Amino acid sequence: MPERQLLLAWLNDAYAMEEALIPILENHAKDTRDHPQARARIEQHLTETRRHADLVRGCIEQMGEKPSAGKSAVGKLLGTLVAPSTGPFRDELIKNAIADFAAEHFEIASYTALRAAAQEVGNDHIIRTCEQILADEQAMARWLEGNLPTTVHETLRTAEVAR
Repeated sequence: MPERQLLLAWLNDAYAMEEALIPILENHAKDTRDHPQARARIEQHLTETRRHADLVRGCIEQMGEKPSAGKSAVGKLLGTLVAPSTGPFRDELIKNAIADFAAEHFEIASYTALRAAAQEVGNDHIIRTCEQILADEQAMARWLEGNLPTTVHETLRTAEVAR
C-alpha cells in the first residue's frame, strides 16, 4: 500500500526533524542564560520536543516498523552542526529566535501534512498524536512571535549601550 509507505517515510522525516532540533534547542537555552523567562520557555519546548520524538517513534512502531537509523543519524548530525552557528554574532538571540520561529512553522506544516495523511489511511492514533504535537508547536510559534519584538528591543538597547 503506497499510502502507508509514504506515511511511514514522512513519520521518519518528522522523527529525524525532532531529533535534529534537540541539540539546537539545548544550545538556544544556553544562549538565553541572561534571560530567565526565555530560557524557561525554550527549556519547556525542549522537553516537549523530546516528547514529540518519542511520540513519533511510537507512531512508527505502531505501524510495525522502527525509526530509520539513517535519517535519525543525519538529523542528529545536522542538529549538532547547526546548533552553535549563531554563537559568534552579537545578535545571537535574534538569529536564534528567527530560526526557531521558522522551525516551528516548518513543524506546523509537517504535522498538518502528517495528520492529513493519517486521515487518508484511517489511522486515528497518528491523527491524535499529530494534533497533540501541533498544539505544542503552535503555542511555541505564538510565544516566539509575541516575544520577538521585545528581544529585538533589548538587543538594540544593549547594542546602543555597548557603543
